[in-house]
Amino acid sequence: MVSESQLVKRFADLSTSQQSVETLSLFLMHHRRQSQTIVHVWAKELVSAAADRKIAFLYVANDVIQHDKRKGGDFVKDFLPMLASAVQHIVSKSNDDNIHKTVKRIIQIWNERQIYQPDAIKLLKTSLENGIQKKESDDEDEEDQTNGHGKRKRTDPSSTTGNNPKRRRKVKRKLSLREEIRRDLAINPIPVPVVDEVVKMLQELENSPSSDADVREKIAALPIEVSDSNLLKNLRDKQEATDLYKLVQMAHGLLDEYNLRLESELRSRRYTAKMLQGYIQAQDRQIEYEEKILEEYKNKLSKLNSIREEIEKHRKNLPKNVNNIEMTPLPSAGDLFAR
Repeated sequence: MVSESQLVKRFADLSTSQQSVETLSLFLMHHRRQSQTIVHVWAKELVSAAADRKIAFLYVANDVIQHDKRKGGDFVKDFLPMLASAVQHIVSKSNDDNIHKTVKRIIQIWNERQIYQPDAIKLLKTSLENGIQKKESDDEDEEDQTNGHGKRKRTDPSSTTGNNPKRRRKVKRKLSLREEIRRDLAINPIPVPVVDEVVKMLQELENSPSSDADVREKIAALPIEVSDSNLLKNLRDKQEATDLYKLVQMAHGLLDEYNLRLESELRSRRYTAKMLQGYIQAQDRQIEYEEKILEEYKNKLSKLNSIREEIEKHRKNLPKNVNNIEMTPLPSAGDLFAR
């Protein structure tokens, strides 16, 4: 059994070399019974890793997932809720187009080898695009905030007020989650979900990150100094500044990792809501079909009852004792030819 501290050390030694990735992958596969713990530490260490090392975490996940597909699939299942947020995080933190292409290629491999369902692949592709857009947006914001001398640009208040018609934009009404799901189902219908799969997804949400009391208590216990920049003026010496810096770094890592988990939970909840809505729609269609069949059989039954009543009327008009009726015997063949 491997401890979290051992996993942290293993991930800290991870590099982008093939040997490093394969070595760690074999180690994780050896401890695949602890897949949930491993995925949790993987996500936490991914957030805190340097930008140029983040892609190595996806290499490891890819290697583990593909090997695990043939050995039960616990890693395949446990990694899925984290992958969309991880993909967006990795891409948004990298300026290297080659890394973006690598991430895209890994998603294509998962699709080609049918490791994940089409809905999950679509979500991963969307996360990839969102990560690229977020990186471009962050770069543009940084350029807007600084001029060529590295100084902040002054913002003209009048340029952002409602008096400037060019800045005025029509505010669109934000769709509710239910409306978004119905629209998505109308555009991209899904196969009828299996009941057991829906139940399993609901059970997994019972232990979601939003209900992680331990992490929430740690966040609540963080001192106010990590969030209030006005308190920086109270620092008396370099040692206090260093201690505060370490505390802020720790808080940043904690919050970043928790936000990553919450984003994954949100995607899981949206996907589960879509599955439930799809299941309800399938049941509604089934009910409509069954009601139509029921109506057809009611009509058939009504016709049969009418026929039965007619037969009953004819039966009552028949003679009661058929044996007492004198019947003229039919002529024999000899009698017919004798004539």
